[in-house]
Amino acid sequence: MSGNPYEAINRDNYIFKEYVEDVEYLSFNTELWDKLTEEDKEKLKDILEFKLNKYYSEKVLGENEELQSREENASANEETNMIETVISKKISRLEKDFDNKAVIEFIHNYITAEGYEYSKDIIKNLYLSLKTKPFVILYGISGTGKSKLVELFAKALGASREDETYNLIPVRPDWSDASELIGYRNIEGNFQPGILTNIIKKASAHKEIPYFVCLDEMNLARVEYYFSDILSIMETRNKENIEIKTDKLIRRELFAGDKDAVESFEDLYIPENLYIIGTVNMDETTFPFSKKVLDRANTIEFNEVNLDYAFDREKVEVPPKLYPNKLILSEYIKISECSEKKDTAKEVIGELIEINNILEQCDMQFAYRVRDEIVFYVIYAVSEGIMDFHEALDYSIKQKILPRISGSSSEVEQCLFTLFKVFSNMDTSSFNADYIDEEALKKMKSYLVDDEKKLKDGSREKSVCKYPISSEKILKMLWRFNKDGFTTFW
Repeated sequence: MSGNPYEAINRDNYIFKEYVEDVEYLSFNTELWDKLTEEDKEKLKDILEFKLNKYYSEKVLGENEELQSREENASANEETNMIETVISKKISRLEKDFDNKAVIEFIHNYITAEGYEYSKDIIKNLYLSLKTKPFVILYGISGTGKSKLVELFAKALGASREDETYNLIPVRPDWSDASELIGYRNIEGNFQPGILTNIIKKASAHKEIPYFVCLDEMNLARVEYYFSDILSIMETRNKENIEIKTDKLIRRELFAGDKDAVESFEDLYIPENLYIIGTVNMDETTFPFSKKVLDRANTIEFNEVNLDYAFDREKVEVPPKLYPNKLILSEYIKISECSEKKDTAKEVIGELIEINNILEQCDMQFAYRVRDEIVFYVIYAVSEGIMDFHEALDYSIKQKILPRISGSSSEVEQCLFTLFKVFSNMDTSSFNADYIDEEALKKMKSYLVDDEKKLKDGSREKSVCKYPISSEKILKMLWRFNKDGFTTFW
């Protein structure tokens, strides 16, 4: 045999593929083999054995991978069918008659029975914030239970991880665009849906029930980088035949030539039953928020910590209930839709005009989006008997207006001080007109403490302070300005 034995095998077709009843086999050319000398056969044995083993190992591996892929697809389909069955049963057992105020009481009792302590005011606030707009930010020091509150709130209404109506998405520091949430086109030109896109697709198929998404530690990356597209789409919410819809979620060019993706995702929009709650820690590892983000959310503070625990508290089981999406569905998208509640709306707007006039002194005034969402919040709170007018407006001022205020100029300090006087009704005529010193801040603190004592019996009439929650936050911002020469809401 002339030449290299390996080359001779490939050149002379000692080994070839053939098919018997559509089954592929590797065959050996016996005629060529018989012509070889014993010396040539010895040279070729190891090479032939290697090629045979390589062929069959690759063939078995390929068949195993194909089998594994089929099994994984079958398992995924089976899991999807099981979830669909669970959700169908859930929809058939939804609560039909309920009082919204009583539901808030139930949510608080459910969370307490689970062994966690959150004030009823926080539950009220979260409910009203979600009803006003389905995007809320919970911020505060680490470990205060922000993410757990979202999960427990969702569970109380019937959502769960198991049927994927509650979803926790941990935000990663390397997120620089919306590809992880919305999706991207891979190197082969196929569209790969993001985490949120898949959730939205499922929520769109079951609009009778609410779906909750918790964006955990959402400011580990710059929110404007990975979430701005979604925020912009949220702003396109509009009522079409009673249903609230947005513009399409995904730009057509992202699909390229992927026909399957076009069929599955092209008409997808953010449905009215999707609620996104972001949790935020403010420390040296996180990024601040821009006004674009703050304008589009209610920002609920979690900084009060009571380390005491009632170990002897009687344990009571409170099973979750199944509530429909209409419990927290927004009734208003445009302020023109509030005509039936125009008296409340006008009263709110009157207060906001006064506040905006003060904010103009430091160029921190707000516009129509903030106005509308504060009006909606107060209307929901008052009409459902959850809060009175001033309490609801107090929460709204703190959550929608104060987060926008920051800076180091004297105008910012004077603006905050003027807001404090209006909100607290405190007589500050004895204060230094040019400078708010530490002595003045102590008097302001003492005033708020005395006023809080008057509120302890639950009677707002005894309170002198008009908006105590906002007044307290403004005082903290003034203290920071006094110490650092700069202040911010965070």
